[in-house]
Amino acid sequence: MSDSLVINIEGCDVEPESLGRDGLMLLQHKDCYKLDTASVLLAWFAASFARLGKPSEMLELGSGTGGVSLLTSARCKNAHIDGVELVELAYKVFCENIKLNNLSDRITAYNCDLRDLPASVKEKAYDVVFMNPPFYDGTKGSVTDSSVKPEHEKSARFADCGVLEDFVRVQSLRTRTSGGFAVMCINPERVPECFALYSKYKITPVRLLTVHANASKPAFLALIAGKKGAPNAEFKALPPLFINEEGSSALTKRAVRIYEEEHTDCFI
Repeated sequence: MSDSLVINIEGCDVEPESLGRDGLMLLQHKDCYKLDTASVLLAWFAASFARLGKPSEMLELGSGTGGVSLLTSARCKNAHIDGVELVELAYKVFCENIKLNNLSDRITAYNCDLRDLPASVKEKAYDVVFMNPPFYDGTKGSVTDSSVKPEHEKSARFADCGVLEDFVRVQSLRTRTSGGFAVMCINPERVPECFALYSKYKITPVRLLTVHANASKPAFLALIAGKKGAPNAEFKALPPLFINEEGSSALTKRAVRIYEEEHTDCFI
């Protein structure tokens, strides 16, 4: 990587990394939440509910530095994606990522609290609203673990800036009625809570996918999709996704297909 591609953000030199899809590059600041397995799978899952081949409006709540929105845009060429991020540093990196990849016509970043969205977002009804809300509500898990994190990363993992209900409420408000999809990834232990909130805010769960390190491990992630304004929509628990082969670090064939191949999955 040449020095010309090193970008200084808030006093930190950041070097773009390849996302391995469509030639996209990603800047990741040391004080922001990093792209991880959950991010990659959320982009894949969200894209599965977009109107493939047709113009789509998509919204990401809590977009961080924009990695998920970038990956989703690569899978959904006809989609416009709005990304909402509260933390100013992450928002600045997100804006740099949009410029770096020449995606200003397809992705728009907003620096705001999702509980106080700008009018340009409030006036839209989105085909897909996707999110990776805080895994923890601040009352469970190690307080020590959360306290040693930088504030930028801590707010992404713990509900300091909005509890799960805030995310689901806004997700419901912004999802298009009669055909729009609400998509999220979450700690599997919170799936019952998610389903209860979806019921409260008139979203019908339609798909659940659990993700496991391998076939002998419990789920470490759950991917959920719900449909707005469709009380009789069919629910399906999809076959679990195993990332690695049993007793090996090698990826399963299904994981390889998700990570490396062009988008072909559709769960609708």
